[in-house]
Amino acid sequence: MAERAGGAPQTADWLHPPVESEGLSRYLATLRERLWLVVLVVAITTGLAILYVATATKTYEAEATLLVSAVAPGDTELQGLPLITQSSDPTRDVTTASQFATTIDVAERVADELGLEGDPELLLENVTAEPVAQSNIVAITARADSPADAAAIANAFAEATVADRTEQLHDGIDERLPELEKQQKENPSNQLAEKISTLQQLRSGPDPTIQVETEATEPTAPVSPRPLFSIFGGLVGGLVLGAAAAFAAQGLDPRLRREEQLRRLYRLPVLARIPRETKRTPNRPLGPRSVSPAVGEAFRSLRGTVSMVRGGGGSRAILVTGSSPSEGKTTTGINLAASLAATGRSVILIEADLRRPSVGRALAMSAKRGVVSVLIESVDLEEALVSSDQFGPNLRLLLADYEGGWISELFALPAALKMIDDAKAMADYVIIDSPPLTDVVDTLPLARYVDDVLIVVRPGTTRLNKLTQLGELLAENGVRPMGFAVVGTAGPARSEKSYYTEQRDSMLHRDPEQTDQPVA
Repeated sequence: MAERAGGAPQTADWLHPPVESEGLSRYLATLRERLWLVVLVVAITTGLAILYVATATKTYEAEATLLVSAVAPGDTELQGLPLITQSSDPTRDVTTASQFATTIDVAERVADELGLEGDPELLLENVTAEPVAQSNIVAITARADSPADAAAIANAFAEATVADRTEQLHDGIDERLPELEKQQKENPSNQLAEKISTLQQLRSGPDPTIQVETEATEPTAPVSPRPLFSIFGGLVGGLVLGAAAAFAAQGLDPRLRREEQLRRLYRLPVLARIPRETKRTPNRPLGPRSVSPAVGEAFRSLRGTVSMVRGGGGSRAILVTGSSPSEGKTTTGINLAASLAATGRSVILIEADLRRPSVGRALAMSAKRGVVSVLIESVDLEEALVSSDQFGPNLRLLLADYEGGWISELFALPAALKMIDDAKAMADYVIIDSPPLTDVVDTLPLARYVDDVLIVVRPGTTRLNKLTQLGELLAENGVRPMGFAVVGTAGPARSEKSYYTEQRDSMLHRDPEQTDQPVA
C-alpha cells in the first residue's frame, strides 16, 4: 500500500517543509516570469513621458536681482520713514525686501507697464522672490512661455519693486516736510535745516535701501519640460512600477508558475520534467506515437525514476492523479505505462477516471467490457483486458465502460481492491489513471491501497489552492506521494532536438532493454 504519513495531516513531514531562504534568485525568477509585464509598464510610462515632452508648453525662467542696503537703526533723521532698517537678524532685512517684491501693488504696476490683461494675482503665481543664501541679494524669478516674456516680467518686477518703495518713501517725506519747514520758520535752527535738507535730497531720488543689482537676460533653454530628464524619469519610474506590478501579480497569482513553489508546499521530489509540445496537438490526451521526441525521452526518464524510487522486487501499483483537470495526468499515465512496457515489463493500465474517460480515444482502442464490468458484473479481469499490436503483449488496458448510473462509491467496493490485487498478480506494474482527487474522490480508496501515488502538475494551469487541498486530503488519509511529474516545462534547445529525433528514429523498432518491443 502507499506509504503512510508519520502522523496527523498537520504533522506530516512532507506536507509542510521548512522555509528556505531563496534570496535574490527568487526575486529574479519573479521578474523573469513576468518580464512582459515589466516591459509593458516601462513602455507605457516612457511613452507618456515622450508624449508629455512633445505636447507640454515650454516654460522659461529669467532672474533679476535686487540689492538691499538697510539703514542703521540709530539714524534719527530717517526714523519713521518707510525704509528698510537693519535688525539684529541679518537675514531678516533681505527676507522683508523679498516680501515687498511680491505684493499685489507691485503686480499691478507690472501689468500696467507691460500691458498685461487679467488678474494681477495670477501674474504673481509665476513670480518668486527669495533671498540668495546669506547675502543681501534678493533674486526675482519669473516664468513665462517665451524667453523674452520671462526676462521682461523679471525686470519689470525688479523695477516696480524699487518704484513702489520709492513712492511710499516720497509719500512719507511729503507728510513730514511741511511740518518741519513750518517749525524752521517759527524757530530757525541748524539742526532742523539739516534734517529738511536730508529729506529733500531723499525726495529727489529713489529709495536708497533697495535697488536693481542685475537685470534679467533671456534664457537660452526652457526649464520645463526637460526632454532627457523626463524620458529618463519615465524609464526609471516604469522599471520601479513594473517590478512592483510583477511582485504584486506574483502574490495575487493563483496558479503554479515554477518548481520553487512546489518545494515551499511539499518536501517531495520532482521525478520528471515533461516539455510542452511545440506542435499543434488536439485538446485530448496524447499517446506515445503522438508526442514529440523530446517529450518521449522525458517519459523514459520518468520510467527510470519511477523504477528506482522505492526499489525492491514485486509488482507495484501506481496511481496517477492531479489537483485539477487538463494538467496532463492521463497523457502521463499512458506514456509511463507504454514506456515501462517497452522495457519488457508487463504492465496493466487501468482507466479509473470514469467521469471523463479518454484513454481509449487517445490510443484508438475500445472494449466491450471494462472497469465497471469487473467491479459490479463479476467479469474476470483477464477477460476485460485488451491489448493492441501497436504496443505489443506487454501492455494491456482495462478501459472505462461506464455509460451512466452510480459510480461515486464504485472504487470503495471490496471488488476494487481485489481488482488491484489481481492486476498486480498478472503484471509487474499497474498504472491507474485517476480523476483529480480535489474535484472528485472516487479513487481515494485506491490511493490508500496502491503502492505509490504520482502527482501531475502543469505550470500555468495547476491552481495552488487546489494543490494545497490535494496535499491535505492525501495527508488526512495517511498517503505520502512518491513525487511530482511537472508537465509543460521549457523545451530543449534547438541543438538538442536533432539528438532526440535521431535517438527516437533508432529506437522505433527496439529498446536498449528489450529489442523486440516498441518504444513509448
